[in-house]
Amino acid sequence: MTKHLLYELVALATVRKAELYRERAGGSTLTPGILIVTGAAFAVYWLTGIVLASRQTIAHFGADSTFYAVLADMAVHHRAARFHPVTTTLGLAWMKTFSPLLTPWLAPATILKAMFAAVGALGVWAAMAIYTVLLPRGYVLLGGILYASSLGVWYFSGIPESKIVTATLSVLYIALYVRLREDWSVTGASALGAILALACLNEVVSAFLLAIPVVDGLMRHGFDWRRYRWLAAHIPVVLAAWYILEVFVNGWLVPESAYQEGQSHFNMLLYYIAKNDYGLASLHGFIANWFFFNIVAPTPQAPLWPQAGGYFEPTLAAYLASPIALLTLGLIALIAIVGVWPRLRAARLGTGGELLLPLVTYALVRAVFFFIFNPSEPLLFSPAVTIVHWLILLVPFAASRFPAKPALLGALGVLLIATNAAFMLGPEGFAGIAGHFAKP
Repeated sequence: MTKHLLYELVALATVRKAELYRERAGGSTLTPGILIVTGAAFAVYWLTGIVLASRQTIAHFGADSTFYAVLADMAVHHRAARFHPVTTTLGLAWMKTFSPLLTPWLAPATILKAMFAAVGALGVWAAMAIYTVLLPRGYVLLGGILYASSLGVWYFSGIPESKIVTATLSVLYIALYVRLREDWSVTGASALGAILALACLNEVVSAFLLAIPVVDGLMRHGFDWRRYRWLAAHIPVVLAAWYILEVFVNGWLVPESAYQEGQSHFNMLLYYIAKNDYGLASLHGFIANWFFFNIVAPTPQAPLWPQAGGYFEPTLAAYLASPIALLTLGLIALIAIVGVWPRLRAARLGTGGELLLPLVTYALVRAVFFFIFNPSEPLLFSPAVTIVHWLILLVPFAASRFPAKPALLGALGVLLIATNAAFMLGPEGFAGIAGHFAKP
């Protein structure tokens, strides 16, 4: 009898342990809802790519889209290959695989656009994988829609550019880490290192992602260095990626540039620092783009500032030109206030709250670096922290005592889609796009 009771207790403990893990690690990332949102994102991004190309608006915000558009013809631009070899290699592999199959029906440029749309959609799926761990179950799809429809993610998923590859690799890294911290394994740690290697090979400053596990580890374990042995192995990964870029790729696989800014990462950094402006106006413009414009387009019209192929006027006053954009920004502000309002905020934020400081540290380090490096083109580099900005908003809000939270997020999603879709379509709207396709 005692032995039978012991077996029952062990069985109950095992079941409870499994239930606790599911509660901590979140649900499945392959539910019908998640797959539908991911598939819809891919379709919208691919169509957006066609729309933006038809409007000749694929070079806004300083995008080097022409460097990657040549991949459609299986050609390689040296600058793209020198600094972003992962995007270049991925594009060549994609065209090699799908061009023979789809060329009878689609133009090579359209086939290439599908690759960047697929990378963007993969980032949307990874964002929802993060939400399954850090947010209550009912907020996963809403959070995925908000991430997917953010301007920086949406725009760079629709044009040939390395920035969406960097953003998606960053989200994949965070998604794997939030699960690894709950169920550590050598396989998971190795996979995390592999994602970090790819991220650094595509953009060497993706090494800043290491701030997340380092700060999280210090908060959880203090200076118990035995806990960091697995993480120490990732430092050689970053150094190896840098060595490959500077020695193996630059000057061997790819001819060395004749221009100072293109000769190495260090030369590029010095080149931009020497010509940058770090005044208050520059800081204002950087913050407006990095935190606000990256999520909400301030106007449905074409960008007003001609620098770098077209930028929004670098001031938050630009939102006054569009009532719907202003309302969208207002709802985001409301969500931010609710999350910290004393009478509404939650006493505990769970795992999401534990990770907020590590995530904020990563986002701030990246922001400071790019303000030093290139303060005039922040929208190029902010998509890699879009997921962090949403988590800062959604984790406290989802845990708050505010009524009708899903309804408010749903309304925000509708407004965000409408605002940013208007920017993608431009002033001519659907009628103008139909006219573009009707032309011989």
